[in-house]
Amino acid sequence: MLFDMRNPTSATHAPRARRRARRGAVGTLYSPGGCGCALLMAPVMALSVGIALMLMGMAVLAVVALVVAIVLTVRELRRASDGSPARTGMIALIFALYLLSVPYLVFFAWFWFVD
Repeated sequence: MLFDMRNPTSATHAPRARRRARRGAVGTLYSPGGCGCALLMAPVMALSVGIALMLMGMAVLAVVALVVAIVLTVRELRRASDGSPARTGMIALIFALYLLSVPYLVFFAWFWFVD
């Protein structure tokens, strides 16, 4: 009972317990707030932005390689249709360009748009 109506001057235990609880909690609570969390996450965010920019740069290079492979394929087909023999070095280059660009573009599209 917090207050005794029969004896209004009686001391109760509740104010003393409240005082103890307040005194024990002062100075023990630590909260970094927004600034502390931002400082902790800054290196992680910088790394993730760097990785994202690297993946996008490699995707641009893969698109350029795919365009070059398509142009070389069309030129080689026109050359072959004129009756000239196929050049094995050019075919190997075209195959390598397709092999390097298409799987990366599939991975990039899956990574950015599906996952």
